[in-house]
Amino acid sequence: MSRVQQRGSVLLSSVLAAAIFAASGAAQQRGAPVAPPGPSADQAMAALHAAQATATELGVSLSCAVVDSRGDLIALARMDGARFFTTDVARGKARMSALFRQPSGDLADFGNSPGFQSFNETLSGPLYPFQGALPIVRDGETIGAMGCSGAASQLDEDAVRSALSVF
Repeated sequence: MSRVQQRGSVLLSSVLAAAIFAASGAAQQRGAPVAPPGPSADQAMAALHAAQATATELGVSLSCAVVDSRGDLIALARMDGARFFTTDVARGKARMSALFRQPSGDLADFGNSPGFQSFNETLSGPLYPFQGALPIVRDGETIGAMGCSGAASQLDEDAVRSALSVF
């Protein structure tokens, strides 16, 4: 066999292998991935606006986050005057509430445990067991959580509570 024939044979083998691999991969796909339960983007934005309205009435500037049941971010907003780090804290409170399906403030003792500290270090973003986030529950199922940060913890939670009716 000449070199040209060998190269052609290798190229054909590579093309066939790629086609077979692609066909078998396509046959194994089972459709589009299913998103975890969570609020819609429109609901999340409406809740952020409701929390901001309450914060304005209370005379505070907050950052607020809405996450789905896995703790993945749906929407985040920082009011004028809110400190830069409050976005991370609001998201961390919301993730904590969503993942453990409880108000973030109820998890303070657990948050001080060595097991939690180790767990928290492995995550891509920290969880904050501070008051200011509440789970979003629909038909008895936790579908996400909302958290706010920037004021006293009780005021953060009050802003979240005022926005939960959106869901």
